[in-house]
Amino acid sequence: MTTLLCWLAYAAVLLCLGSFAALYSIRWPALNLYLARQEAHELLSLSFKEHSPKSYIYGRSNCPHCGHILSWKETIPLFSYAYLKGKCRFCQTNISPYYWQIEVLFLLAGLPLLCLPLSLYELALNTIILTSLLCAAIIDYQHKIIPNECSALVIAASLALNMGSPLLDASVLGLLSGYAIVATLRGCYLYYYKKEGIGLGDAKLLAALGAWLYLESLFSILLYASLLGIFCSLLFSSKGQQTIPFGPFLVFSSIVYFYCSYL
Repeated sequence: MTTLLCWLAYAAVLLCLGSFAALYSIRWPALNLYLARQEAHELLSLSFKEHSPKSYIYGRSNCPHCGHILSWKETIPLFSYAYLKGKCRFCQTNISPYYWQIEVLFLLAGLPLLCLPLSLYELALNTIILTSLLCAAIIDYQHKIIPNECSALVIAASLALNMGSPLLDASVLGLLSGYAIVATLRGCYLYYYKKEGIGLGDAKLLAALGAWLYLESLFSILLYASLLGIFCSLLFSSKGQQTIPFGPFLVFSSIVYFYCSYL
């Protein structure tokens, strides 16, 4: 009975984190685009009268169609969508399945952590790492940008995970090496082709993965991510679709590597 309650409680935590991530992945890009436009207007000494979008921390959720402020009963992860039958209670417009899809993704990616021999401290930090990585992958997939906040959170949690351990040096080395690998590749590509082939967001993400899984993991993660990226690029290009940025492949490969390391 106690084990079942632990699983249910942890599942609820993951669903709540997934719900926040879905909201964050919508509001963070909108807020950063607003700030970029504001800065551009200030540099050009132009007036700027746009209203600031809602913060991803503050501001209650509302229906994007009718503007109705949602009550707590309408924001329960997964269950509210099922209870409302996928429609707004006021305007009866279909609710995007995006929210429950992200919540389920977090649930599937995080629940296996309970099967690993982790202390409560390690479980909490690895949960932060996994959810931050998933959030970064979602935003990179949609907007081709990786939030510094996500990479920084992974780095902080990874260092905290190894604090006071002999593995702390390996974590720091993995962090520095991860950034150096991508920064070097970026510099070489820029030198020969006179254009950017990879962003510094990927460098920061790989640095975070190196801090989490250490230097020896980076080559495997890069190999798997590259092969997966090539396969998807060929698949999408044959269908005339736009290619996917590299971040999601790095995140997927690192999570698979992490779980496989316990087998």
